[in-house]
Amino acid sequence: MTGEHGGHPALLAEVTRGDRVESRHFGHAAVVDAGGRLLFAAGDPDRAIYPRSAVKPLQALAGVALGTAERFALSDREIAVICASHAAEPRHRDAVAAILARIGASEADLRCGPHPVSHLPTRDALIREGREPTPIYSNCSGKHAGMLALARLLGAPLQGYWEPEHPVQQEVRRVLAALCGAGDGLPWAVDGCGVPTYLLPLRQLALGFARLAEPSGLGEADREAALRIAKAMNREPETVRGEGGFDTLLMRALPRVLVSKGGAEGCHAAGLVGRRIGIAVKVEDGSARALPPVVLSLLRRLEALPDPLPAALGPLARPAVENTRGMVVGEVRACV
Repeated sequence: MTGEHGGHPALLAEVTRGDRVESRHFGHAAVVDAGGRLLFAAGDPDRAIYPRSAVKPLQALAGVALGTAERFALSDREIAVICASHAAEPRHRDAVAAILARIGASEADLRCGPHPVSHLPTRDALIREGREPTPIYSNCSGKHAGMLALARLLGAPLQGYWEPEHPVQQEVRRVLAALCGAGDGLPWAVDGCGVPTYLLPLRQLALGFARLAEPSGLGEADREAALRIAKAMNREPETVRGEGGFDTLLMRALPRVLVSKGGAEGCHAAGLVGRRIGIAVKVEDGSARALPPVVLSLLRRLEALPDPLPAALGPLARPAVENTRGMVVGEVRACV
């Protein structure tokens, strides 16, 4: 598998209206194997990015590797919600609440602030009741519950689990070093939910997902944790995002084929289960609309998609552009 790459962004996707290209999305993509060998690149595979929520399964591995799943009897749904950018559906909030109760914490211990709720029935119910969303409604509340569980396991204070030098974040950096090949002193910034997000070259993020999906080269604890997380995400794809979400649709349509996780500002990462291959994509303008056709194009190139595509994925390969009357007036199409 080969591709053009260099320092400049590559054209990842075009958006048409009628028979003309109206907009273009540029960015970068890297496909690597679990040994770190670059199999394909578009743009700059060494482009350093903040992976945002795309890195959540790797952050979750820090706790699972040390034993949070066993200590607190976490179910597949609860492990999946720790990896999730959930939509605040009732099942998502219930899973987060169950973790908090089991570790002796409360919603008040969550550092994340609430997001606008994307699950429309939940949003409408809040409006009818005259209530504002609280931190458990944040799409990152599962990740934060997982970090609180790790703090409890370590005997560390719950307060400050978001600080870079807290033992929880030290374990996260250890995992990023083990799976992504990241060195000490990773640059970091504050993520949208208040915890550190670490700067990673795109190919290192892809390497982390290659090893998450095929962890045979990792140490025993990390290997078992990676297998547990991949299994949970595949058993509970509805928890990783929610109805209609790309990660949910992708893993539901391709069971046991991959682990998939999107992030803010046009980031996406995936690992092919059992194949030692990881994918990472960054859209330079931060738009998410290019990600489904680009990711599916890369998966097709890797011969990871059935022919024909499952019905749920067909519309995502070339998403329709519609006007306000529901008329199809264009499409989004991948260029990689």
